[in-house]
Amino acid sequence: MVDKTASETGSCFSDLILADRRDGSVVRWLFFFYFQLHNVANRDILFLCLEGYPAGEKQSAEYFYSAGKERKMDFGSNLKKLRKAKHLTQDSLAEGLNVSPQTISKWENGLSMPDVSLLPVLADYFQVSVDSLLMHDAAARQEEMKALAQEIHALVDAGKVKDAYATLKASMGKWKLSVGMNHLLCWATYQYAGETRGEERVRLLEEAAAQADRVISLDGGETGRTAQAKMTKCLCLKDLGRMKEALALAESLPSLYTTREIVLARISEGDIRKEQINTALQYLNELIESISKEER
Repeated sequence: MVDKTASETGSCFSDLILADRRDGSVVRWLFFFYFQLHNVANRDILFLCLEGYPAGEKQSAEYFYSAGKERKMDFGSNLKKLRKAKHLTQDSLAEGLNVSPQTISKWENGLSMPDVSLLPVLADYFQVSVDSLLMHDAAARQEEMKALAQEIHALVDAGKVKDAYATLKASMGKWKLSVGMNHLLCWATYQYAGETRGEERVRLLEEAAAQADRVISLDGGETGRTAQAKMTKCLCLKDLGRMKEALALAESLPSLYTTREIVLARISEGDIRKEQINTALQYLNELIESISKEER
């Protein structure tokens, strides 16, 4: 039995599929957008919608379903870049499409999407494919993230911790849901707190602790960043004089016995085993040195 939602979805897409025979990009986009919008992760439901449709359309949808893992919707910023490249105002573009300037503004700010029938019109006008109009390449975004992270670390290494903190915080609008960038901000905030005193230091420590909570929430325990964020929060709580909370949180962290270096040292052989043992010893020596400095 076909799910009612899937059946209705397939029905409402049928006219679009028949209308767009040029490259299938609109239907691929629409399926991807619909299932992201409604948070439907079940691939089987998607293809129930395509029962009876030509094989080519099924392949288009399957391609887009898979491509969606690497490419995410970025219509608003793409439209804005294309409009500015043509030296168009929102008013002039709105007039050409017979919509209001407020509508263009909402599209560019990600508050709404245009009617599907307008996508080929926009794509033809800007001389791009519907896919490129709507999407961005996740690989390119990863490269941008990597470059920013390198810049932040370089600033910290150069002793410009305040600049690193300010630069990263100013860019977080586009990385709101990135576990990695939120974790980097947590670390940079804690580093900056170490260079301040008084109320500013307290504020930054509290900010870093709150940022650690955000990392933990976004990561959901899926990667090692959860443990790293907990460690940073423990340090913040200690510096804030909230030792009871710090100790309780520290108790939830994995033991040394289950760390990557210990496990790899146990299961590997030869040079790899030696390398992991040396890494573990290096961490322990750094810990001893750090504690010794604190106790002097």
